[in-house]
Amino acid sequence: DPSASNIIDMYILTESYDNQYRIWLNDTTGNILEPEKPTLLEMSIAYQELNNLKSVSDTISYSPVKYKILFGSKADAELQANFKVVRAENSRISNSEIKTRIIELINEYFAIENWDFGDTFYFSELAAYLHQKLNTDIGSVVIVPKASTQSFGDLFQITSNPDEIFISGATVNDVEIIDSVTENQLKNNSTANIFGGFTPSGLRNPT
Repeated sequence: DPSASNIIDMYILTESYDNQYRIWLNDTTGNILEPEKPTLLEMSIAYQELNNLKSVSDTISYSPVKYKILFGSKADAELQANFKVVRAENSRISNSEIKTRIIELINEYFAIENWDFGDTFYFSELAAYLHQKLNTDIGSVVIVPKASTQSFGDLFQITSNPDEIFISGATVNDVEIIDSVTENQLKNNSTANIFGGFTPSGLRNPT
């Protein structure tokens, strides 16, 4: 039926917006403003050649991608967290080096090519990845929500919306080196699901 209209939703992440967003996310001075998403008009003009590929009855709807920030101070309050790490007994690097490596690996894990719209984050996979890369330097790692209204385990699984992609906002200030994982460190009475040397299957492995 040529009178019918088939709406094609296009979620677009432009390179320019991605670069500007990451500069803002990594800024600690407060002098850089969060960039504006591309407008519908801007995207329609930039990608107008796609109209040559669609059927006459099709309508393309352009929408800018939203980043879903996890962990850091620029994330929504309910998504902010501390990573509490027990260093391995025989580790030969300093606490500051462990913190830096943790953040570097988290950023590798959340590289944009490893994720798609609407994906689900599982802390078990991230923990396994950290242990895989730092097996001689860390003994345990747990994630603890910062919000007083949340409990240990609330951030073990996070789902993004169909127009969202995860990005980590964590910094070394969000990593704490502790002597052991105790009830007080977890802030509640939940049973800790801690990953030591064990690596779960189904690991998302950044390339």
